[in-house]
Amino acid sequence: MGLFRKDIASFSDEELMVLLASKRRNEALTQLHSRYAKRILGFFIRMFKGDRSKAQDFTQDLFLKVLEKHKQFDPQKKFYTWMYVMASNMCKTEFRKKPNLNLEENETAVSVPSKLNENIVDKSLFHAELKKSIEQLEDYHQISFVLRYMQELSIKEIAEITEVSEGTVKSRLYYATKKVTSKLELFDPRNENEVFKIQ
Repeated sequence: MGLFRKDIASFSDEELMVLLASKRRNEALTQLHSRYAKRILGFFIRMFKGDRSKAQDFTQDLFLKVLEKHKQFDPQKKFYTWMYVMASNMCKTEFRKKPNLNLEENETAVSVPSKLNENIVDKSLFHAELKKSIEQLEDYHQISFVLRYMQELSIKEIAEITEVSEGTVKSRLYYATKKVTSKLELFDPRNENEVFKIQ
């Protein structure tokens, strides 16, 4: 009975998922939405070439899936990992329909190497080149790269989300990092480990 008396804001994500099967489902879904909608929207924007309208539609669809599939969720696991599995699968399905989807120009948010010239023009050029190089990655490399360096998830979490081994995630990140950095004319390869940490 404790779950039904607690203030909804104090619930863990996993407790809120349990509540989706109760009369408090709307409150629970609203709370999950308030916690994760912005982050998920950013993920979809990055994956869908800055198409905010499309990203918003996908975000709405994702939370509908959360409601529809809540019985499939294991409360012993992390909610956000489960949620990202669905988001990642939605992207993969869309990639199969429209290959060569790109990242949004203003949403690429990876730290500029500290040794890079502080001139704002240099930073802009760096980010423009970074965007182009990420866009050229295969979709499974792109998803891993975005989850790691833009969503800041761990190797273990990415492995769960993409349903591959941690070794495969590291291999994909290694390949993606090498491909991305090789395209960055303004990026000093000696700074690679400073920005793209695979471990």
